[in-house]
Amino acid sequence: MNEQVDRRILGAFVCVDSVTQESVTYPMQAAAPHWALKPNRSGIYVIFNGPGFSAQTGQFLPATPWPSPVSFEVTLQDPNRRYLPRRANVQAPQSVPDIPPPPAGSSTNPAALAALQNPATVFDPQRVAVYRTPSAAVGPNWASIHASVTRLGSAPAQGLPWAVLRVTRNSDSSVLAVGVSDASGEALLAVPGLTLQASNSGVGPVTVSTVAVTVTAYFDPAILTQLPGWIPNPDDVLGNLANPALKSASQVLQLSAGQQLPLSLAISV
Repeated sequence: MNEQVDRRILGAFVCVDSVTQESVTYPMQAAAPHWALKPNRSGIYVIFNGPGFSAQTGQFLPATPWPSPVSFEVTLQDPNRRYLPRRANVQAPQSVPDIPPPPAGSSTNPAALAALQNPATVFDPQRVAVYRTPSAAVGPNWASIHASVTRLGSAPAQGLPWAVLRVTRNSDSSVLAVGVSDASGEALLAVPGLTLQASNSGVGPVTVSTVAVTVTAYFDPAILTQLPGWIPNPDDVLGNLANPALKSASQVLQLSAGQQLPLSLAISV
């Protein structure tokens, strides 16, 4: 005789490749003290329990009201070394939507489908961007930049670890790529899908094969005081680019599909 066991989960998150925006399906090493996490075969990390939430997870219909979410930190490391290690903040418990019954005489339930697709609910995993290592493979038609972020004036050159880099298109300031330097200051930036661009020069060809971009590296000097083995959370920088404590350096480039460019950015620290 089989026994049926119902169990409620608190939420879920999924690692997403920062270049392709596709889910990383193979499991990474995910650690969060005092929280119970487990990946499934789709690469989704299910949050089964956490401090103070046992009453919500021990039965499918909990007796207590569903609590507000709290944020906690997860450390991710890739055993295959395709992606850089990172820390990330996720939330649990995610909300549970009220699923309305289908309309009378109808076999479809649009309201239920909308509830299930709500990104704030437990049915939609939170997305955590992971960043490729400098030696990771790139697509044949991608524009790729192999960047070295160093300390200005250092001899020999001293790589700056865990700098956050962005590629922005000059014509409209849209962000085309984001990357992170490794512990040696090396980073990979990749831009897939570049095509012919409309020329805004007013003379010459109507379209051009290159796009003007600005590559900017942001570095927090406090990283230099961290102990060996420290793992960064790139969102700390990306969410606060106006922080006056951050140091930066930029360079303008022309990118085209299939191009591979070396780049050196020296930051005064």
